[in-house]
Amino acid sequence: MTARDMLADLLRREAKTNTYKFALIRALNDLVLDYPLLPAGDVVVPLRHVAERWLVYYWPFVGKMQILQGARSLRVSGLTQDLSFRPALSALRAAWEGLPGTDDDPAAGALLLADYRVGRRRLPPEVERQTEQVLKVIAQAVKQPVRYAGGRGPHALFSVPGPAGQQHGVPLPGILPTDTAFTVPANLWQALQESSLWVEALCLHEWCLFADRLPQDTPVTRGDLFTLLTASPAGRVPLTWERHQVKLLMLGGRAFQCPWTAQLLHPDHFALDHLIPVSAQPINELWNLLPSDPAHNAHVKRHRVPDGGRLEQARRLLSVTYRHYEAGALLSPVLRRDMQARFGQVLSPERLAAETISLADRVAQARNLPRS
Repeated sequence: MTARDMLADLLRREAKTNTYKFALIRALNDLVLDYPLLPAGDVVVPLRHVAERWLVYYWPFVGKMQILQGARSLRVSGLTQDLSFRPALSALRAAWEGLPGTDDDPAAGALLLADYRVGRRRLPPEVERQTEQVLKVIAQAVKQPVRYAGGRGPHALFSVPGPAGQQHGVPLPGILPTDTAFTVPANLWQALQESSLWVEALCLHEWCLFADRLPQDTPVTRGDLFTLLTASPAGRVPLTWERHQVKLLMLGGRAFQCPWTAQLLHPDHFALDHLIPVSAQPINELWNLLPSDPAHNAHVKRHRVPDGGRLEQARRLLSVTYRHYEAGALLSPVLRRDMQARFGQVLSPERLAAETISLADRVAQARNLPRS
């Protein structure tokens, strides 16, 4: 059986009591796109990385309108939860929606996660601590599909979770030897790389079919489920700190040009563009934030990824932007940290521009994003 056939069998035919297996494969499929520079071989994946994706996937199904994601059984203590982490995630969503400037957007979990991952004191300390605790609770739940995926007994497909330093394979960038992780077989990782769009579509289709068959307290259709699973954040997190740092560099004599129009930018008139758009995945890491022409960003690029030719034309100006970032006393360590976390190493401005272009192009193709 090929790895692609195995994925199809896992998603379509393996026994399931909840949607965890769909969420696990979808998370791994996202991680394949997120980490493009891994050498060939088995891959060591922290439970936490999967938990972060689950926070976003399950966010729309908790809160005021609860949509069941698994069977519930009646016990002496009452009805069991369909999701072991539902109470914790529901409380986190309520805390987020209580913050100024937030709302009940079903995709807002992605914004919270982007803020949490970037740090820089974006979240109130209590919400940051609560997010940390929720991720720990979700990581425990991830162990269930890691154990039973494959259908041939415990850990037929993935290794037993344990310290990353004791796993055999290539670790994802930024992983610590003490992080609890499991190993994904090389052939499965490669199949996800080669068939990412197909895997995403199949995950969503089978997830919706499964949840549609559950007895829901709130009536929902397959279309409703699909909309919630694919929702993009309606808003975006203000990049006040990053804008201020770029403005300081401009005032200090650093000349930034829009990578798409080559327009020379003014300290009081520039946009901070997400190369990989927020609608695809909110990534507030510094390499993904580009000073740009406000008019072009608002009316042409918008939620699109430039096509391959435009990306290649922008390579030189991207490298200049990254060189300017390296000159900033506060931006430089942030850029280096973000590079290390995403690409597993600190890259030269020229190499970073090339890898950023490659990643943006791969994400656009794998997720069928609109191009400009």
